[in-house]
Amino acid sequence: MRHILTVAFIAISISAVHADGPLADASVEQCGGQARVDTVVEPWSDATRTFANGKIRIALLDTAEPACCSAHLAILAPDPNDELGLRQCKTLSDGGEFMGFQAIDIARIKSSYNAAKDLLLSVPVERYIDGIQSNKAVIGVRINQATGAVTIE
Repeated sequence: MRHILTVAFIAISISAVHADGPLADASVEQCGGQARVDTVVEPWSDATRTFANGKIRIALLDTAEPACCSAHLAILAPDPNDELGLRQCKTLSDGGEFMGFQAIDIARIKSSYNAAKDLLLSVPVERYIDGIQSNKAVIGVRINQATGAVTIE
């Protein structure tokens, strides 16, 4: 039954991409099935960047499927609630764990800092619309090291 529900979820997610309405909003989720070391784009030196004096690392992921939307961004950031001082892992996707972006331009990600809110990453993405069109956008990802919150702005 779980397998049937998973297949149904994937089918619904893929069909939502082809709908005439607006695309699903980007999301930040706990790292899971898509955020694996073997999905980091090669060469790693071009697919990862650090911010906040090396405390925050991002990595461009390519999951190969779904073919239209396989680009995700892994975000490794301090977790102030972890007793061992380990980092948390979050994934920026276009509508959940399975659906990624058509493209993410990791080289053009800009950062800014606000003392009250902490680090903001401006992530240029390309969202899949159909086989001919795509939609370019910039998604703001706020990383608050004091609270551990990673949110879309």
